[in-house]
Amino acid sequence: MKRYLLIIAVFLIAEISIGRAQDAKSDSYRMKPFIDALMKKMTLGEKLGQLNLPGAGDIVTGGQAGQDNSSLAQKIKAGKVGGLFNIKGVEKIRYVQQVAIQQSRLKIPLLFGMDVIHGYETVFPIPLGLSCTWDMDLVERSARIAATETARRTSPRTGESRR
Repeated sequence: MKRYLLIIAVFLIAEISIGRAQDAKSDSYRMKPFIDALMKKMTLGEKLGQLNLPGAGDIVTGGQAGQDNSSLAQKIKAGKVGGLFNIKGVEKIRYVQQVAIQQSRLKIPLLFGMDVIHGYETVFPIPLGLSCTWDMDLVERSARIAATETARRTSPRTGESRR
């Protein structure tokens, strides 16, 4: 009896796996025409712009904060920016995302990234310094605090701001 149940379980798992693989394949088949059409619409400058991830200047490591970002919205409208790095605050993120999806020619949403290796609001030593403590619980706690603070106060990769 156990042998038959095991065989049935193996077949069920295989069927589920095959079904999921086929669903993923059909999703990629549906996206391919959309992506191909979008790529044909894009100029070379817009394609290069999607690779551009400038710093917004809110969080700066080894530089000066408060740089002039007045031209940033213009660059986003022109399709010269694919995402922003180190932009801090939901209102700012929401504003630049709206510029991208409402005022740019192709309405491509921005991606956002942030360097929180030292923490977000709570500042921690660099990972090399933390490793010298040999306290793995401390290292994990500091990383968890940084991740939690960042997730609560910024936006996920999809570009939607959290409230």
